[in-house]
Amino acid sequence: MTAVIFLLKAAIWIWRFDRMYKQSMNIVKGVGLGIAAGAAVAAVSSKMMKGKKSAKARAKEMRKNTAKAVHTMGQLIDGVEHILK
Repeated sequence: MTAVIFLLKAAIWIWRFDRMYKQSMNIVKGVGLGIAAGAAVAAVSSKMMKGKKSAKARAKEMRKNTAKAVHTMGQLIDGVEHILK
């Protein structure tokens, strides 16, 4: 009887750790997306404030920089995800 109780407690502990792991990954992804959005807004606003180029050239450069920022944030999130595993 005590072996069954011990196995039940062990299963509950494993289940709790699994749930905590999944929740922490969701939090990390949410934080990463928030940082990526903030970086994109900062890049767009700084380019708009500085630019003496034509609007078309600025828009193309902003899209390129934003794509780079989003790609970098994706790599950062993947790196943090691998660290937590």
